[in-house]
Amino acid sequence: MASGAGIRSAHEHRAGEKLFVDYAGDTIPVYNAATGEVTPAAIFVAVLGASSYTYSEATWTQAGRLDRRHLRTFEFLAACPRSSSPIPESGVTKACRYEPSVNRTYEEMASHCG
Repeated sequence: MASGAGIRSAHEHRAGEKLFVDYAGDTIPVYNAATGEVTPAAIFVAVLGASSYTYSEATWTQAGRLDRRHLRTFEFLAACPRSSSPIPESGVTKACRYEPSVNRTYEEMASHCG
């Protein structure tokens, strides 16, 4: 087979269709220049499936208003993707293969974004 011919990704995505979100691995240290105190920050990352266009932000904790991080992502992208895969621990309140229960705030956000 010719180089590159017939090779396809196992995951093909259409532009603007999917946004994948999660926290990136380890925390990073944030240094206070005045006191020398070091505070760990978690890194929230959102990536569009087709282009790999990425938004990230440092947060003091992974807990809290994850929907606001999504909304800042949408503002950065100047668009809402067709679907977003939320972080399972915070986006899904009851796991089920056929009828999962989604966090109410996520549902409201999805409704708002259409």
